[in-house]
Amino acid sequence: MRTPVLAGLMVFILALSAVCSDPAQMGSGFAEVYGSFAPLVVLHRSYADYLFYGTDVVVPEGVASACDETGYQLALLHLELLSQTGSQVLATLPRLTRLRADVASYCDAYSEILTSIALVEDIDMAILEDASERGMFSAIYALQQGLQFAFEAYLEGIAGERGMWEFAVAFALKTVLDQEEMSQLDEGLRGILYGSEQADAPPAFLPQDVADGIAALVEFLGSPIASEMEGQIRALIQLVYDYVMEEA
Repeated sequence: MRTPVLAGLMVFILALSAVCSDPAQMGSGFAEVYGSFAPLVVLHRSYADYLFYGTDVVVPEGVASACDETGYQLALLHLELLSQTGSQVLATLPRLTRLRADVASYCDAYSEILTSIALVEDIDMAILEDASERGMFSAIYALQQGLQFAFEAYLEGIAGERGMWEFAVAFALKTVLDQEEMSQLDEGLRGILYGSEQADAPPAFLPQDVADGIAALVEFLGSPIASEMEGQIRALIQLVYDYVMEEA
């Protein structure tokens, strides 16, 4: 469920060359928020496809709890941000504060409807149409934009090439690790792990075991993952992720 989010943000991450304290913690925290919010994004997209193309509406798992979980993860992210210093904090704090308030208002208005949608075995289109008329889906889009603005505000304020790398890697790998199943890893991960799309090797500042782990991991990018290989791939991802988080 998180893969579209990762793919969409890779372009933005790789486009910035200017890059703070504890960027990896914030990268991982943003991944948690995006993952918690993902069921609402999927529901919004599915309903839009129904309206424009007549496809069936899919209610993803986690819709009923998405409000509470997103609010909780935003609170944790807010606390992490308050423990940091730097220009990125001043740029991100008002956006994150506003986003938390908007999410709380959204949940107050639509939690009961979301629970109803999740509990009905056969999708009741009347409920969805009523929710749409009440602004539930347009509000999801607005929240998604608010989250994107907060993400970009923090990312643009990171100082230093290494800080940028740590933020991007923590965000990307946390997103991948939280997937229940891995069918294929996006080739865009190569540019994130190497530090840029033009690089042909891991960053020179990495210890050899981590650099070797990254080199092994990129060999699996862009190809279907056989079930018997998933454990090995997860171990490589965990190795790199643990290093980044320990450095933070």
